[in-house]
Amino acid sequence: MLRLALASLAAQTFTDFETIVVDNGSRDGTAGLLERGFPGVVVVRFPENRGFAPAVNAGLRAARGEMLVLMNNDVEAEPGWLAALAGALERRPDAGFVASKMLSARDPTRVDSAWDAMGLAPFNVGHGERDGPRFGAGRYVLSACAGAAAYRREFFERVGYFDEDFFAWFEDVEIGVRGQLAGFRCWYEPTAVVRHLGSATAARMPDRKIFLLIRNNLILFFQTMPLRRVVPWGPVILLWPWLDPIFYGRPLRLTARGWFAFWGTVPRILRNRRRIYRGPADVRALLAALENPWDDMRRAWRALPRRVGALLGRKAAA
Repeated sequence: MLRLALASLAAQTFTDFETIVVDNGSRDGTAGLLERGFPGVVVVRFPENRGFAPAVNAGLRAARGEMLVLMNNDVEAEPGWLAALAGALERRPDAGFVASKMLSARDPTRVDSAWDAMGLAPFNVGHGERDGPRFGAGRYVLSACAGAAAYRREFFERVGYFDEDFFAWFEDVEIGVRGQLAGFRCWYEPTAVVRHLGSATAARMPDRKIFLLIRNNLILFFQTMPLRRVVPWGPVILLWPWLDPIFYGRPLRLTARGWFAFWGTVPRILRNRRRIYRGPADVRALLAALENPWDDMRRAWRALPRRVGALLGRKAAA
């Protein structure tokens, strides 16, 4: 996958860039591949897997450019991708970061992720939907999927880096929310197109992923959401993991592990909230970028008959 990703970068029409690969404790010959086939690439190596957020932060700190672009190793970029990202930042001085149109590598007629949204829980907008007019127009959005996104250097200088306690999952939404509060806007650029395989590495550790999804969703909500959303909806968010096995079919033991692990992070969450909201915070802009929480409830309600049917069918088969 990495070979294909780097080959797609070599074919970019925008050529004034450096490439940094963070080797997150690989054991598959990645180091040798880079030395033999891509000698011009800057490599940052970790002896073990430290998670997505620490790896990305190491790459960002090693970078020299004014525009910092993140790209997963399971992404192939269209030749005009970097040019489209750079153009979007040049045309929109109020945009601090840019989301790409991420299509599914398995079926490029369908969207993998257009941008990240959040009501009560974060989600990839467009995931699994057929690409069409809805995804063909640029617009301001909440946040960008960090698997293929561009940021101004100033964004990280003012907002800070990715929260490394997340390890992986939702850290890109968390930093996007902080960016909105700091006055940066996120632009979705439909001409910045990549193909994303999706969970190519995470599929090897499904239990860890479920645990982190549950824990990190709770951290994200209570760490970043304004009090006018935390107070009325906090009890719902705390209850939701216990309903997760019904709505999503995830094992109760993993959702319980994530829920209990969240409570150990509460002191850090409170410290981070004070830091995030200590200075001027553009709460109005954030609320305008967030989804209506009732939409989350309606989506869950619509999915309930399908989930109940699947559970009953599984029991009947057993």
